[in-house]
Amino acid sequence: MKRILLTGGAGFIGTHLAERLVSGAEIVLLDNFRRDSLRTVPWLLENPRVRLITADVLDPAALIQATEGIDTVIHLAAIAGVNSYYRESLKTLQVNILGTVNLLEAAVRNHVRHFIDFSTSEVFGSDAMWVTETSPHGIGPVSDRRWVYATSKLASEHFTLRFGEQYDFAATCVRPFNIYGPRQTGEGAISNFCRAALDGKPLTVYGDGSPIRAWCYVSDMVDAVEAILGSPDVSAGQTFNIGNPREIETTLGLARLVARLIPGATIETRNIDRAEVRARVPSIDKARRVLGFEPKIDLEQGMRSTIEWFRQQNEGQQQ
Repeated sequence: MKRILLTGGAGFIGTHLAERLVSGAEIVLLDNFRRDSLRTVPWLLENPRVRLITADVLDPAALIQATEGIDTVIHLAAIAGVNSYYRESLKTLQVNILGTVNLLEAAVRNHVRHFIDFSTSEVFGSDAMWVTETSPHGIGPVSDRRWVYATSKLASEHFTLRFGEQYDFAATCVRPFNIYGPRQTGEGAISNFCRAALDGKPLTVYGDGSPIRAWCYVSDMVDAVEAILGSPDVSAGQTFNIGNPREIETTLGLARLVARLIPGATIETRNIDRAEVRARVPSIDKARRVLGFEPKIDLEQGMRSTIEWFRQQNEGQQQ
């Protein structure tokens, strides 16, 4: 049976991946619990095929131990979130670059056969409209801490693919475009809007609300990773944009959707004092052609499921 290590395994996407993959693999979750979505799925750890390691990717010794006997690594551990980029700029670079290198070196030492690195759509910069995998990386200026995350993730892509070439293992990078859904415990437009609305607070839209995003439900992201796992030969040395270009909405439009689905929610606007990403929409033609990937969940359907999860969490906290 395949043995898969998920770094950041206690996180939003990590728990969804573990829940799906555990039916056909042994799963090792490694996390330092900076964020904790695992607490909302306690039954996952009750599965005898799931093992938890509490560790940090900046600890090389822990990673060497964690990768022993592992066939596949899915590397999700990172510092993310715009507030973190400004508040912890240096740590974002260290964790996302040095942590990736530590993990790659451990993978080489223990003969891991497939390494999947989670990058980001932010490597395309502030105006990413219908971008392909080979579109230019228009990252903003070094003087703006907003771009430390994108820079660190682009570096992690280079390290992942170059390690794969040098040491002859299948290396794949995925660039998620605005993934959302239940268990999103970190910051993000949808999670922020859901929490605010259910707490009776206004939904805050920064700027004029015109920036656009293509919103991809988390189960579609998991489908893409499953396709990559099932085809390591064709995905080796490749980078894939993963998102849902059919489900495009402005920030203001998204807030209005949440307000419609949560009656009584209100919207307020505030000036923005940070670099703004105007557009983030992928071309997924390569993923369609190579992986057979096709997103299935439309935005309203996904939002209804997401809101219901946040509502249940909110009610549980009030009891």
